[in-house]
Amino acid sequence: MERILICRTDKLGGHAWQCGNCNHTKVAYNSCKNRSCPQCGWIGVQKWVIRTNPKIVERDHFHMIFSIPEELNTFWVKDTKLMIQLLFKAVKQTLEEFSEVKFGCLMTLHTWSRTLALHPHIHCLITAGGLNKKGEWQDSGDYLFPVLAVSRWFRARYLLLIREHAVSLGGKGVVNPVIHPLFDKKWNVFISRKYRHGFGVMKYLSNYVKGGPIKNTRLISYDGSTVTFRYKDHRDNKQKVMVLPREEFMRRFLMHLIPKSLRILRFIGIYGQKKRIQLPKIIQEIFPQVLAS
Repeated sequence: MERILICRTDKLGGHAWQCGNCNHTKVAYNSCKNRSCPQCGWIGVQKWVIRTNPKIVERDHFHMIFSIPEELNTFWVKDTKLMIQLLFKAVKQTLEEFSEVKFGCLMTLHTWSRTLALHPHIHCLITAGGLNKKGEWQDSGDYLFPVLAVSRWFRARYLLLIREHAVSLGGKGVVNPVIHPLFDKKWNVFISRKYRHGFGVMKYLSNYVKGGPIKNTRLISYDGSTVTFRYKDHRDNKQKVMVLPREEFMRRFLMHLIPKSLRILRFIGIYGQKKRIQLPKIIQEIFPQVLAS
């Protein structure tokens, strides 16, 4: 957080560019390069997409989202690192339980809503099919998994993992009263239509892999006591404005800082192999055009 506060100031030093023709010199302060910084988060977005895309096989993909209920937010704040690790584990085990082939999946964590409220969920870019026992590609067609069954299995898996680690979250006396009602609550798991080669989802996920909870373009003003920013309300799809006290804005922002050295991007299945399947050269050449479209 300290580096974000001094981003692009003299405290981080600076650098200069000089034109070789007219000797005009431009001086700029260094950035903090933190993915959560409103000024710097966007820098690596397109580079990440272009760098990661060759690792994605030339096959159709599905977009899946695994969300957890807000009742678990208390545990998330208490031990963010543990809850993130358990969430990734529960999603991985769920996908492996329902898949009959060796699929490829890119998973990334997203913790904020459009108003910066805590809303942990994992986005998955998963292949529409995979390698069968003979090493041949088996396509899944237009149907991936039964979403209701996946939701129930994921719910049970994550809650049981939390129960196993109850000591780290305050003990069974604290954990059990919270999680027991959640075994009967409906959990949200989303499975999209198929995306051709996963290009669309790659562009979408890049904002979470390299972007932070809010960008400078959404910030409207700060008057010393309140922060005003714009957001898009998903209920009516309209742009709206929110004003928050300075302390509340900072509280919401800080909830989404990821513990140091914890990866929010995971590759599993055929994407988790050291030697990943490469896209044909022609696809790599046209991808920058697809990205820009």
